[in-house]
Amino acid sequence: MEPLDPSGAPSFRACGLVTLTTDFGLVDPYVGIVHGVILARASGARIVDLCHAIPPQDVARAAYFLAHARAYFPSGTVHVAVVDPGVGSARRILVALDGGQAFLAPDNGLLAPVLSAEARVRELDVPRFALPGTGRTFHGRDVFAPAAAALVNGQVDPLSAGRGPQLAFQRTELPRARLDGASAQARVLFADRYGNLVLDARAADLGDDPSRWVVEVGGHSIGVLGAYAEAAPGAPLALVDSFGSLEIAVRDGNAAQCLGLGSGDRVNLRRIR
Repeated sequence: MEPLDPSGAPSFRACGLVTLTTDFGLVDPYVGIVHGVILARASGARIVDLCHAIPPQDVARAAYFLAHARAYFPSGTVHVAVVDPGVGSARRILVALDGGQAFLAPDNGLLAPVLSAEARVRELDVPRFALPGTGRTFHGRDVFAPAAAALVNGQVDPLSAGRGPQLAFQRTELPRARLDGASAQARVLFADRYGNLVLDARAADLGDDPSRWVVEVGGHSIGVLGAYAEAAPGAPLALVDSFGSLEIAVRDGNAAQCLGLGSGDRVNLRRIR
């Protein structure tokens, strides 16, 4: 069983695992340097590169990925998310404890869709963890990495790494389609590397039988199927993806290119009899 603190909430027992979610990309050495700082202070840490291909400054995309990924990691994991348009400003860095996992992220709305209502959140005590000579442009290296190392090696727990009482942090919600009876307008959240268009509609929005819905876009009326292989090669289809979101795909093709759609574009959903 997960250890509990005196309040009855899950406490933190580091399991040696750190995940990294950033918009750093893999062309420059930034990710490797963050690894180096963590491992220099916690040599036994296991680092999972959850995603470094977040589009630059796309806080919502980082929140979407981390919110869906956290359930697949064990208690004691330290999640570090550095998509930080406000780096070097007066924005705070958050440290949170939620469900026995620790989270480090800037206070820019990234953690709001990730954390549960029971999460306990503090402002990170930055001077306590920051590297000597910390600059204003690379807090992933200078602040997040050493703080993550202190958490993953059990030197501190998330709440003692912060300062002050429970924090009222910046809130933001991921876009969500609103269904009105038998129709709705949904928005494309993003296209994945296959060109599949992930929408802001969820399986739960479609009732017990998603196949009773079609997606209408660009003169196409696209049925909701159970798997990519159920469509003919080159044909468009919609399905509920592995994150429970509705997406538009093209069998053996690229829906974003074929349909000319991208982030922010809107499509119509219609329930059929």
